[in-house]
Amino acid sequence: MTSIIDNLIAEHRRLERLVRLLERQSMLRDAQAAANAALLVDALYYLTRFPDVNHHALEDRIIGKLLGKKALHPELANELSAQHATLAFQGHELIQDLESMVRDENMSRELLEFRIQLYAERLRHNMAVEELALFPVAAHHLDSGDWSSILQANPNRSADPLFQAPVHERFVQLRRVIATEADCGCQEEDI
Repeated sequence: MTSIIDNLIAEHRRLERLVRLLERQSMLRDAQAAANAALLVDALYYLTRFPDVNHHALEDRIIGKLLGKKALHPELANELSAQHATLAFQGHELIQDLESMVRDENMSRELLEFRIQLYAERLRHNMAVEELALFPVAAHHLDSGDWSSILQANPNRSADPLFQAPVHERFVQLRRVIATEADCGCQEEDI
């Protein structure tokens, strides 16, 4: 079912906006560091609540189905699953580190900025590998019954709290910043 892959790719495009936001911001050094840190906490909170829980879980079910059909090399499957686990772990660690920095608890801002950049690059890399190696294989080898069982494994997949209406109140400011950063001349509703 190509629409599932199309939806995952659309989610990647939206996640790319967050990656660019994480990469472009040296938010931790200026006079607005506390407010910017709060924005980064919201971005990482979102990444650990929606992509880690819903998006990557769906991709992991696709990986499992492809492995069952022997249509995906186990090494690639293990690599993608490991990437998802690493992103989830590091996302939670970064939230704690940001909170420590805001409380002035011996958190080096330079180290934290480096770790945020590394996290952003790992997320970007994960999306690229999936689009190059996972999605084409899934489109070729999975039939409508496979896609149906993949979706039924998590019938309560939650709506995206940042990029789908209504935007969760916690993410209103983050959405506004993403729209501004996108510099697309679009409304916040269009990002």
